[in-house]
Amino acid sequence: MRKKIILRLFLIIAFATSMYSCIHDDISSVTTENPNQEYTSKSLWKEDEKYIKNVKSVFDEYADKSYFTTSFGTVNWDYALTMGTFDESFLEAPVIKDGKVSFILVAYREGDRVFFKRKEDRGSNEFFNTLVFKERNQLAGKIVDTPSQNSKGILCYTAEITWTWTNNDGSAGETFVYNETRCKSTGPYLPCQSVEVNGDCGGSTGGSGGNPGGGGGGSGSGYPYPQESHNPCERTQNMLLKAGVQPKIDELKEQAPKGGELGVKFKPDGTPSPTISGGAHSVNFGDKTGYAGGYHNHTPTGIPMLSPPDIDQLLGFARAQPTSNPLNVNNAFVGMVAPNGMHYVIWFNGTYQDALTNFSQDQIDGYILDYIKIESDLTDKAKNGMTYMDSNGSINNLGVEKLFLETLKNMGLEGKVNLQRIENDGTVKIIGLSSSNQPISTTCS
Repeated sequence: MRKKIILRLFLIIAFATSMYSCIHDDISSVTTENPNQEYTSKSLWKEDEKYIKNVKSVFDEYADKSYFTTSFGTVNWDYALTMGTFDESFLEAPVIKDGKVSFILVAYREGDRVFFKRKEDRGSNEFFNTLVFKERNQLAGKIVDTPSQNSKGILCYTAEITWTWTNNDGSAGETFVYNETRCKSTGPYLPCQSVEVNGDCGGSTGGSGGNPGGGGGGSGSGYPYPQESHNPCERTQNMLLKAGVQPKIDELKEQAPKGGELGVKFKPDGTPSPTISGGAHSVNFGDKTGYAGGYHNHTPTGIPMLSPPDIDQLLGFARAQPTSNPLNVNNAFVGMVAPNGMHYVIWFNGTYQDALTNFSQDQIDGYILDYIKIESDLTDKAKNGMTYMDSNGSINNLGVEKLFLETLKNMGLEGKVNLQRIENDGTVKIIGLSSSNQPISTTCS
């Protein structure tokens, strides 16, 4: 209730000024929306629908929707645009009042918080009025500029609507063109026009700089973004769909057969770090603050499985997760791409207390020796009728999975780390142990 009161208060203050919008005077219908209806995209472009649905759920939970609708209009989520971003970070949605767009509601995400701002811009209002109210068969949409940096180093994305008037005899009449451009640089996303009670845009990129990790709602702290699912299948599937992730994994796949390790860290929204150069058989991710996890490649002469140092780095990523929510620790992951095409990822499945396990270098060195011995034993002979190597004498999937699970047990982390294999077609498989203590895979639906 406190959060809804805060959001109502900001509306009284932040929207006290009148907002201007205009468009050709031929708007013939009023688009209304049931605030509780499901989101269905009516955009002319592909959108980050997951992010739009999540932001809508945040608004539905924390906004005083009755007061908002009476005083300012209805957010028409069906026409929300993510402006070329697919990393759950940004959207613009039109707010409809008295049959026209009153203003644009902007929602941007930083970490686990969502910040709302209003945008007063005549051109944007005209753009959305055209998108929402014109007959769809009279509209044509295209992307004018693909995301690219201009001379000032600002990333810009422009969507364009062409509206062609249809004459009474059915022939094409006058044509009008409307553009909406979103530029993202290291500064504020937009001039600060806060939707918070104290006039602070909040977040590290806007206003006087709020505290994105603060409490629920109110000036500067934003609102809690829905947590990633901790279903092990959905967690990996969602991670692999983030725009910045797959290109970096492909880069590591190209590196794996060449020798020498490279690595990359990923923020929770999938934003990658610069590529990290490692040594012949190792890479150190370094400072993990602000990152959920990382990926690296193994080499032709190495064992194609995550090793004790990789497990230790997973604990480091787990310790680096924000403590505002106990489940954040389970967002930590480390992935490995091998030259033979194997692709594995591990997720931390313990608690913050478990993540505080801090191995000394001597302990890690000892676990590495054990790891090498286990691998040698597995490839020397068949155990319990199981064959852990291919005909060429190299260890196979079953062997490396057995090796990893035995290593977890040896390090005292059994049950606190999940192992998954990702096939070349993107299929995710969870790796566990059967009743006979052998690796068994379960395909994610």
